[in-house]
Amino acid sequence: MKKAADYIAVSAFFIIIIMFAVYTLVVGRHDIGGDKAHKSDIKHNTQCYVSENFPLSSNWKSLRTTVFMMTGKKNFDDIYILKNRLVETTEFDKDRLDKNISQINDFSENTDTPVYVMLAPTAAGIYSAKLPAYASNTDQREMIDNIYYDLDNRIETIDTFYPMYSARNNYVYYRTDRKWTSFGAYFAYADGIKELGFEPVALSNYDQEYTSDSYYGGLYNELCYNRIGADRVNIFRSKYKTTVDSVELYREDQVLTSKSVYFKSALKTADKTAIFLQGDNFTKATVKTTAGDAPKLLIIKGSYANTLVPFLTPHYSEITLVDPDKLKEEGKTLSDVADTSAYDQILFMYDCDQFADETNFDLLK
Repeated sequence: MKKAADYIAVSAFFIIIIMFAVYTLVVGRHDIGGDKAHKSDIKHNTQCYVSENFPLSSNWKSLRTTVFMMTGKKNFDDIYILKNRLVETTEFDKDRLDKNISQINDFSENTDTPVYVMLAPTAAGIYSAKLPAYASNTDQREMIDNIYYDLDNRIETIDTFYPMYSARNNYVYYRTDRKWTSFGAYFAYADGIKELGFEPVALSNYDQEYTSDSYYGGLYNELCYNRIGADRVNIFRSKYKTTVDSVELYREDQVLTSKSVYFKSALKTADKTAIFLQGDNFTKATVKTTAGDAPKLLIIKGSYANTLVPFLTPHYSEITLVDPDKLKEEGKTLSDVADTSAYDQILFMYDCDQFADETNFDLLK
């Protein structure tokens, strides 16, 4: 039995070597920007080119995954194949995390507007018991508790771990992606909005619309493992008149306007979850509602925030989202795009993994 496994492992090794050789040959002939390409973009551009132009690239990835699974492997780097989903485990740099906490404390100290922090667990935190015993994975319950403990007392913290764990048997995370679904965002909202001073809108007040049942997310694209089916992307619409009046998305010198927080044009792209406010493709977004006397909310956002916003709109007259990573790309700071004193509340909304990796909180000064 061991000899057979060794034979499969050796065969898999040579197959992967051949695959990488072909990749290198194809990509090496393509100009991905010449002297104008920034070094930090080379890896991204290369991956995009191979994915879009290399014939049967997904088949190669699928073959690689299948062959390695024949050797008994259940993980590829930090991505684990469970019975009905893909899960990416998390680890973090404590120095970076401590710096982020310090920068948020400094930010809070220099504004009179109440500051809230809402950190969501990822699927690895909620389904950690399903991971193999040898998997290296952060205890996200403990991680979030420690972050909240280290934040200044003036900062209000919002627990999402318990509501997400309680709802774990529902469709709260995509099976092939790193993000939470609309259901996950709703369960977090229903508990979290109370800390912001409001009563949640009952789930029965929404109609659910399934916009796509053929979504394959970022984790699938890493492995092309076909035994886990496609995800569905659903949106929630109020059974009553929508509260959204206008939406403006800002990126560099461009402004995209809409009457809805849902952008169905994204369903024609690979990233169907960009139906929520165009995903992470904007520096600033402003959502205005018909609730003219309601408070204004500023969100410093990670990717999870986009899916949460539709549930927040009944409670605010205006919601502004700012992405620190896009501020960095445009050479801007928070004060260039938003006046913090113009808002009644400021919310940091991240998943804990992205929060720990964030490198641009210094732009919030």
